[in-house]
Amino acid sequence: MSESISQTSGKRRDRSIRLAVLSSFVSKGGSILLQLLSIPIAIRVLGREEFGLYTTVSLTLSTISMLEVGVGPALTHGLTRAQAAGDEVKQRELGSTAFFLMLGMSLLVGVALAVILWTVPLLSLFGESFAGQEASLRPALWAGLGLFLMYFVLNLTERVREGFLEVASNNLWGATGNVVAAIAVAAGIWFIPQVWFLVVAVHGSVILTKICNTLTLWKKHPVIRPAPKSFRVLTAKSLLTDGIAFSTSMLVTGLVEYNLCGWLVGRADGPAATALYGIFISLTVMQLGFVVMLSTPTWPAVSEALARKDLAWAQNAAKRLYLFGAVFAICSALGLLALGPYVLPLWLGKEFSSISRLLLGCYGLYFVAHVWRHLNHAMMIGTGQVGKMVRIQLIESILVAVLGALALRYGGIEGMLATMAVLIFILTGSVLPGLVFKALKTP
Repeated sequence: MSESISQTSGKRRDRSIRLAVLSSFVSKGGSILLQLLSIPIAIRVLGREEFGLYTTVSLTLSTISMLEVGVGPALTHGLTRAQAAGDEVKQRELGSTAFFLMLGMSLLVGVALAVILWTVPLLSLFGESFAGQEASLRPALWAGLGLFLMYFVLNLTERVREGFLEVASNNLWGATGNVVAAIAVAAGIWFIPQVWFLVVAVHGSVILTKICNTLTLWKKHPVIRPAPKSFRVLTAKSLLTDGIAFSTSMLVTGLVEYNLCGWLVGRADGPAATALYGIFISLTVMQLGFVVMLSTPTWPAVSEALARKDLAWAQNAAKRLYLFGAVFAICSALGLLALGPYVLPLWLGKEFSSISRLLLGCYGLYFVAHVWRHLNHAMMIGTGQVGKMVRIQLIESILVAVLGALALRYGGIEGMLATMAVLIFILTGSVLPGLVFKALKTP
């Protein structure tokens, strides 16, 4: 009987992953198509420097949404275990507690950031290279702040869907958001070609579809609707403890590799260089999406499999994920190195025709390292080893911040990217895989 239950659960997990991957092609494909079309059009209409301002705003405000990440995995883990045990009371407590916890954090962070944005001169934040651009920066930052604070609460819907193994629903709503964003971006570029409207068009469309996803989730799973009486202090403490640890790790990673490095590049060479670095970040996000479409449904399924003591299924799922991610990253890096000098100028315009193969090679090395680290992060979360992962990641991020800044000073963007890649391979890239497969072998 137990073997039959295990086989049924395994088939259900396999089906949820297949549906998630298939729907991801629609969602990620639409997202990539949106960026492939909107980025070059925006550069041509706004100009490279104005697009550099948009990149600066997006990099700055994206840091805010990273604060939610820690509560998300803890919530997903709790829901997978509660669902495996058939405990609806626990599911209700987790959903309500997470909702009101993140609502409170959103208000607190919003007030703190609003004070900073109101009182600190923008040139003190972004450097003298942005002198004369304050009129474009400030409204975009205010608009983006309100939108990104909404991510705090609405992103929980996707984590809940993951806990119920319903990633496909997230992807379908994401695909809808891409369509809305494409329409909004097209309208904005031609009728309101301003940085603040581009921020609203891209991120506001995402917020709209996240609201729809949330409402349909509550309709399908009434047990997860937030109710003040289901809020539990002990549950909040558990979510917040894991959340602070994981969010600190992920926040530092994003701050260092996206925000800090982008800020350093801007201070060294101005908005035009920031635009170039922003292109690399966009390439990373677009390409990583193909790996995320498999890792996102896999790690909650691995968590549920471990809760049901189905080690064989969990081991096979982890191996498939590692193999797919590694092969994809290497092929992508080699393809960019071979075709990048010809394709990128056609895509972005003649202003980007001077990108060298050395720079593309260094970026490709960083991308492979970045994907490998993502795979290890996903499996460390799935095997419930967030604490160990956080400690190693913090050490890595500190070294990346210090040595990456030195490499930028003496070796330019090429040296910075290569240094970041080597450090990732040495630390999280070599230590975490052993911890993952050790946990998968433990009954």
